[in-house]
Amino acid sequence: PRYTCPMVKEIIQDNGMRAVARQTMGDHVYEQLRDAIMRGRLPGGSELNQVEIAGQLGVSRVPVREALRRLQAEHLIEANPFHRYVVVTLPRDTVLELFDLRAELEVFASVRAVGRDDFHDSVDSIREAAGLLALDMGTDEWIAADMEFHRRIHGPETAVTTIIDEIRVRIYRYVHLAEPDVARREQVLEEHEGIIDALVRGDVEQVRNRVRAHVEHTRDRLAKAGWPDGAATEG
Repeated sequence: PRYTCPMVKEIIQDNGMRAVARQTMGDHVYEQLRDAIMRGRLPGGSELNQVEIAGQLGVSRVPVREALRRLQAEHLIEANPFHRYVVVTLPRDTVLELFDLRAELEVFASVRAVGRDDFHDSVDSIREAAGLLALDMGTDEWIAADMEFHRRIHGPETAVTTIIDEIRVRIYRYVHLAEPDVARREQVLEEHEGIIDALVRGDVEQVRNRVRAHVEHTRDRLAKAGWPDGAATEG
C-alpha cells in the first residue's frame, strides 16, 4: 500500500518529533526519520514529502533532502520516477536472504579476527561488550548492544564491519517489530559466550559453527513471526 504525506505529519506529531537546532539540522532530521522507519511508525510504502517534513520540523528543504539521501543510501527509502521518496518494503525472501548473507559475512569476519595480531588484546573489550546485554533492555538498547558486541569481534574499523552494519540496518526494522522474546535473549547470551570461548581457543571450526548458528537462530525465529509491511505476501 502507498501512504501519503498527511500520514507522515500525523506520525511526526504523535511521536513528539520536534523542530531542531540549525547547527545539527541534517543529522536530526535523518535520526528522527530513521527512527520512525526502524520502529515501524513509517511502514513500507509511506511517502515522504519534503515540503511536509520541512514544515513540521521547522527547517528548510535542504537538511530534509540531505536526510532523505542518507536514508536512500542505507536502502531504507527509494525514489520513484517522480522523485518522491517512499519507505522500502522488503519481501520476506529478501529479508531472509539478507540474514543468510549476514551469516556468511560474520563467519568470515570472526574467523579473520582470530588471526589478527591484536586479537587477544581485544578479548577483555569483547567480554565487556557481551556483559552489556541485559534481558530487561528495550529493543533499541538490545540491538545496539548486540551490534557493538559483534563489532568488537570483527574490528570496528574494518570494511567487513561496515558492510555487515549496512545489512543489519536493512533487516533490523523487521527484528525490531517482532515481540521481545526472553527465551531467545537468554539463548543469545549463551551463544555469545560460546563464540567468545571458541575465539579465545582459536578453534576456527567452532567459530564458524557457532557464529553461523547464532545468526540462523535469529533468522529462523523471524521467519516464523508475522511479517510487517506486506512482506508476508511474497516468498
